[in-house]
Amino acid sequence: MLAVVCRLVVVSLVAMGLLAACASRDELLLGATTSVHDSGLLDELVAAFEEESDLDVKPIALGSGQLMALARRGELDVIMAHSPEDEEALTDDGFALERIPVMRNHFLLAGPAGDPASVAGARTLGDAFARIADAEAAFVSRGDESGTHRRELAVWAELGVDPAGESWYRVSVVGQGQSLLVANDGAAYTLVDSATLIAFAKRLQIVEIYRDTVEPNVYSVLRLDADRLSHVNEEAADAWIEFMASDRAQRVILESGREEYGVSLFEPLLLD
Repeated sequence: MLAVVCRLVVVSLVAMGLLAACASRDELLLGATTSVHDSGLLDELVAAFEEESDLDVKPIALGSGQLMALARRGELDVIMAHSPEDEEALTDDGFALERIPVMRNHFLLAGPAGDPASVAGARTLGDAFARIADAEAAFVSRGDESGTHRRELAVWAELGVDPAGESWYRVSVVGQGQSLLVANDGAAYTLVDSATLIAFAKRLQIVEIYRDTVEPNVYSVLRLDADRLSHVNEEAADAWIEFMASDRAQRVILESGREEYGVSLFEPLLLD
């Protein structure tokens, strides 16, 4: 009975801090960012992993910052995130033993096709943000401490700009795909990863305006410290980490999106 309840209410249990109590030793509690989920890649990876293991994966899709908080409480077995500073902090604080980069894509600014802030001519991502602020053009922020939100805040900080409270600056506090839809409804600019924009493109009127090709958006798998976090299923986590470094998983990453969109959504980093 407990197993049935856990399957039905796993999302609610995240907020209640009871995930670990529901987990069995043949289950893997996998935390992944919403961009990995919303792009469709997470389902593909989980299906491939379950085909070759005896483990039942319970994926939890949240922003990177939220995943870090769950990890610190021992509520997840392994994490896939794209927030380097948060990942380094989790490692430095002793909750994670290592972080293994496994794939990447790019951050980009999506916005109205008419590009009212003339972002397309920007020299850098910072320049693009500055143009949005100068034009007071509508901008939607994730506002959820996700990897995307962290990157956005870092750019504003570099500019010395605090957009909080400005009439043109809005906060969605939802996952990557849903945040795109919020920006679309408001004809606003927003920072997004390239995979999610491609996956949602048919539902949007906003389009890619500027792509950051200087600083890639890297996704890493984090090995949590089972000695410190007693609820971590170390064997299951090790199996996922080994799988993500395998040729099969890396080829799933390479092929994700090709058939449907004609382009790979992510670039694998460990493919021989």
